[in-house]
Amino acid sequence: MSEPLLSVQDLCVSYGRVQAVRGISFDVAAGTLVTLVGANGAGKSSIINAISGIVRPSAGTILFEGSDITRTRSHSLVPRGLVQVPEGRQILGTMSIAENLQMGARSHTSGSASAIDEMYQRFPVLGERRKLPAGSLSGGEQQMLAIARAMLARPKLILMDEPSMGLAPKIVNEVFAVIDEVLAGGTTVLLVEQNARRALQAAQEGHILQNGEIVRSGASDALLADDDIIQAYLGTGRAKD
Repeated sequence: MSEPLLSVQDLCVSYGRVQAVRGISFDVAAGTLVTLVGANGAGKSSIINAISGIVRPSAGTILFEGSDITRTRSHSLVPRGLVQVPEGRQILGTMSIAENLQMGARSHTSGSASAIDEMYQRFPVLGERRKLPAGSLSGGEQQMLAIARAMLARPKLILMDEPSMGLAPKIVNEVFAVIDEVLAGGTTVLLVEQNARRALQAAQEGHILQNGEIVRSGASDALLADDDIIQAYLGTGRAKD
């Protein structure tokens, strides 16, 4: 069996006396989409932020391509192929779309004019509106810009934190179509998503979190067919967060 691209082992994350993540473990195989779902406060974003070096774990080990990255800062992880698309997209609204991508490209050794042109081809709406302020884009288009900015790093693993937050159902479908394209292009995806049903439909594997612990794991098809999971997380088509 091949070594996982990402291995999280007994991870704990604390904020003062509050333990947000309690000894969770999971693997992400190369070329797959794995999702973390659960209620608000379950610890999903804390896990993503610990993996990407934004938050320092209080215990546990994170391995990326077999190397220990538990204490590695985020700016050092990007050149190694691990990139996060943060919750809320965090685009620079007053700057143009082109300037947003240029700012992203400057932080990546692979960032170049040709790489940005490739993003315009991949996301035509960004190319057509490249001179306009990024803040003029719709929520779904801003999410595409955030993904395009991350893809400039040629990531092996992309961490996505709540990409459908605040978007209309039609736009959610468009964003997930982009995520499918990212996966089809060979980039592995770890997805934290409030739309549990849609996330599990897109993923090969899912982990259900509650109070900082993984309470259920398995193939996404099996989780989608589980009556307890349906009742707790999928009954309204949305997760509780």
